[in-house]
Amino acid sequence: MKYRLLAFVPLVFALVLGGAALAFPGSQETVLTVQAESGKLLDFIGCLAAALAFERGDYLSRAWFTYGSCSLLLVVKDAIGEGGSPTTGLVRGLVVLAANTLLAVGVFMLARAWSVAGLVDDPKARARRRAMFAVAALASLAVTGWPLVHDVQSLLGGRFEALVSIASDLGDAVGLALLAPLATTALALRGGVLRWPWTFITLAGVTWLAYDVSSGLIDHWHVGPGLALVGSEALRGAANLFAFSAGIAQRLAVAPDEVHAAS
Repeated sequence: MKYRLLAFVPLVFALVLGGAALAFPGSQETVLTVQAESGKLLDFIGCLAAALAFERGDYLSRAWFTYGSCSLLLVVKDAIGEGGSPTTGLVRGLVVLAANTLLAVGVFMLARAWSVAGLVDDPKARARRRAMFAVAALASLAVTGWPLVHDVQSLLGGRFEALVSIASDLGDAVGLALLAPLATTALALRGGVLRWPWTFITLAGVTWLAYDVSSGLIDHWHVGPGLALVGSEALRGAANLFAFSAGIAQRLAVAPDEVHAAS
C-alpha cells in the first residue's frame, strides 16, 4: 500500500499547486516558483535517500546520486538568475549542460542496473531490449530534433543563452531514448517491491516526454499563456515528484527497518 501511495504524491503535488496558481492569478508567479524549486529539491532529496540506502561506492548508490544531482544543479542555475549579460547566459548554460550530463549518466546507470545485477541473460531478451531502445531513440529524435536544430542556430547567431536550451534538448533526447531500457528493467523486476523504483523512474521519463510534447500542442491549440504556463509547470513538477517517489520507494525496498525506525 505504501508504494501505491507514492504513486499519488506527484499527482497531488501538481494538482494542488497548479490549482493554487489558477485560483490566485495575482500570486501565480510566486506559486509556480515555489512549485518549481520545491519540486527540484524534493527530486534530489528522494534520490539522495535512495543513494544512502546503499554502501558508499555501491553501483546503485552512485547511480541514484548522479541522477538526483541534476535537480540540485538546476536549483543552482535558478539561483544565478537570468540577468542580461552574455557571461551570465554562458554560466547558466554550462550549469544546465553539467546538470543534463549528470541526468543522462544517471538514467543510463539505472537503466542498465538489470545487466549489472545479472537479472536478464537471455539473448532474446537482450535483442528485444535493443530493439525497444532503437524505437525509443527514434521517437526521441522526433520530439527533440527540431528544437535542438533551432537552438543550435540561435547559439551560432551569438545568443549564448541558447546554450541552456541546447543542454536541455540533449538531456531530454538521452532521457527519452532510455525510457525503453528503464521500462524493461521495471518489467524484469515485476512481482517484487523493487519494481516500484524503476516504475516511478519510467513514469518520470514519460512525464518529461509529455512536458516536451505539450509545448507544441499548446501552440497548436492556442492555449492562453497563463493556463499554458500552469499546465507545463504542473507536468514539470509531476516529473520531479515521480523521481522523488522513485527514490523513496528504493529506500523503502532496501532499508525498510531504518525507515520505520525513523518514523
